[in-house]
Amino acid sequence: MKQEVIEIIQEIEKRRNRRHGLQHFQSYMDSIGNPEKGLQCIHVAGTNGKGSTTNYIRSMLQCAGYIVGTFTSPYLITHLDRIRINDQNIDEDEFLQLCNQYYDSWIQWDLGMFEIDMMLACVYFKKQQVDFAVFEVGLGGRLDATNIIEPCISLITNIGMDHMDVLGDTYEKIAYEKAGIIKDEVDVITTETKKECLDVFLKQANLHHANMKQVKIPSCMDYEHGIHFQYQEYDIHLHSNAVYQIANASLALETILQLKKKNIIKIEEQCILNGLLQAEWKGRFEIVQQNPLVIIDGAHNPDGIRALCDSLQGYRNIAVLFSALKDKKFEEMIDILETITKDLTITHFENSRSMDLSVLQKREHVKIIEDYHKALEEMLKKDKTIVITGSLYFISEIRKYWY
Repeated sequence: MKQEVIEIIQEIEKRRNRRHGLQHFQSYMDSIGNPEKGLQCIHVAGTNGKGSTTNYIRSMLQCAGYIVGTFTSPYLITHLDRIRINDQNIDEDEFLQLCNQYYDSWIQWDLGMFEIDMMLACVYFKKQQVDFAVFEVGLGGRLDATNIIEPCISLITNIGMDHMDVLGDTYEKIAYEKAGIIKDEVDVITTETKKECLDVFLKQANLHHANMKQVKIPSCMDYEHGIHFQYQEYDIHLHSNAVYQIANASLALETILQLKKKNIIKIEEQCILNGLLQAEWKGRFEIVQQNPLVIIDGAHNPDGIRALCDSLQGYRNIAVLFSALKDKKFEEMIDILETITKDLTITHFENSRSMDLSVLQKREHVKIIEDYHKALEEMLKKDKTIVITGSLYFISEIRKYWY
């Protein structure tokens, strides 16, 4: 019997990469009564934007009066924020009770951290009788632990060159893994634009007799006071200043429209507009300080960095603090960041996968400060727009300075 939440979380987080496969996890879920069955699920895959898209869907449904569970990763503030209902973390006592209830079974079946969290989310959502459960894929899709669900609709945000050691080294290979979430006769919606990826999606959709819809991403009409764009007949305002959120919000909106069309939900236009406006996703183009202006953004791969730089085009006199994991294309990300500023500081954070700074010693425009606390102190002395970006694990640590 575990007495403390921190104790059980530490134990769960040590249980990584068990590599028993999806069928093993499905068999485990069978053994505990399939808590995932009976949930009305929405499945969200893709390289970037999954969390934001999930949050926009949650916010619109919640505005319409539905009870919405969300399962996302990684966490930003606490491990508990991976499992939420109506944007509220699972209660510590509830989490501890569920962990104690299922602890022996996950030890017996040798589950990994993500599988444990996925199981707990399903049990919790079913116990709380949520109206909808939105599941963000952890890695890939085809073999991801979330792929045990039977969704009413499937989404794929986009395809980027990330996790290539696991998912493959071409767009087509990665697209195939993401398209693994497509189920028989379940609609799939995407904001992807690359033909080679769309061809893969369409082939899988046809094999599963599933309708596929490509969302055309609208142009931004105004971003002086938050993002403003038009989607079909909807005049959309977002709280965010990140242009890349247009794609995520459009995908979420199209999802809601498809569910409404199929009479799965009832929702008024004002709930759609309010839901999109009220949704905030921490750690994504989040303004944490005004003087100097500080923006934090968990752009953790080259596509994410490009999207961040696009959103920074209206800003001048930028200084960037960056850190990443060593298994990411961090040198390519630095190259992209150098297109918007020469004031670039690279730092290290406490994580076994944090990048090796020694390989950057010869970079001309890069300042290296090993201790990220000292690096942050130096950044905040600048009379500039401060942008802090990179690994979500790094963003989670750096955000503690303000919250």
